[in-house]
Amino acid sequence: MKIKNFDFKRFKDWSLEREKKTLDFLNGKGDSNVFLIEPVGCNFVICQTPQESLECQLEAITRQMDFGGNYMPFLEPWFGVGVYANAFGAEYVWEEGTPPQTHYIAYSAEEADRIEAVENYDCEAMNLVTSAIDYFLTETKGFIPISCTDTQSPFDTATLIWDSSDFFISMFEAPEVVHRVLDKITRLLIDFSKKQIDLLGETWTKPGHIMASAKNGHGFAISDDNIVMLSPEDYLNFSVPYNNKISKEFGGLAVHSCGNYERQLPALMQTEGLLMVDGAFMTKNVDPTPNLDYKLFKDTFKNSNVILKTRMNQNWQEPFKEIYHPDMRMILQVPPPPPDQSKETNRELLKRIIG
Repeated sequence: MKIKNFDFKRFKDWSLEREKKTLDFLNGKGDSNVFLIEPVGCNFVICQTPQESLECQLEAITRQMDFGGNYMPFLEPWFGVGVYANAFGAEYVWEEGTPPQTHYIAYSAEEADRIEAVENYDCEAMNLVTSAIDYFLTETKGFIPISCTDTQSPFDTATLIWDSSDFFISMFEAPEVVHRVLDKITRLLIDFSKKQIDLLGETWTKPGHIMASAKNGHGFAISDDNIVMLSPEDYLNFSVPYNNKISKEFGGLAVHSCGNYERQLPALMQTEGLLMVDGAFMTKNVDPTPNLDYKLFKDTFKNSNVILKTRMNQNWQEPFKEIYHPDMRMILQVPPPPPDQSKETNRELLKRIIG
């Protein structure tokens, strides 16, 4: 959608109630312990320029306004998952019809120990992110909330820089090098996130990325997808300490991971300042290897005050019943009903389950 065709006045009026509802829920003041969101569009579009990205995201926001629901959309300067890897010298590779990829630059602990980040955030990916923020702000005049870019955890980023086979071996053979690399990534991640936040000003919505977010929200979102490849002990040793540093810097953490991370759940819950955890809980159209031990998640999150964000498909009712407990705080993310059903279908079904 061309910027000139986007209805900013409609968005301003439409978003006021949704921003308030989202913030109330995040602050524990909502009228229910379950917050239903039905996103229509997607921020993670395959775009190589800020203009392309903004036009695609404005189209998604317009579709969301047409549908309604609770979901409060926002813009994201998304240009792949390798932003921080690129800053350490990993090449950004664009191929037709796919998000950008990165290539390893280190194949041994000795090589990895020598990596250094660029100065002044001067690399392709970071320049794209800051340019997009500037472009989004200029074109929207600050009317639409904007999050920081998709922030891969230090551990995830390390495996985009350093050959993953050698990286995992080095966790046992050269752990001191692994920790030095993770510390370098963490410091850059914090610094560049602060740079983005300064640029965003009052439009900054948090925690960001795929989480329910609001301009006066809390914390910071990271993606920690490699959690599924570690033992709980290694996750506590090599990932959690660096995530904790990010959490301390930004007032809490919201953690997303793809795949089935059930065995790491106790370790994940030891993250300091943990605010929200996102996961997939059904296979079709959600994740090929979702979390399926629903009782484990129920027992872990009830009475914890940590929000569990559950991504499910259109047949969500039975799995939700197995996970849900009245003493949990949950975000239920499901697709909107099909066109031949009422827009209120999911909301009505949810009310029957939780009362």
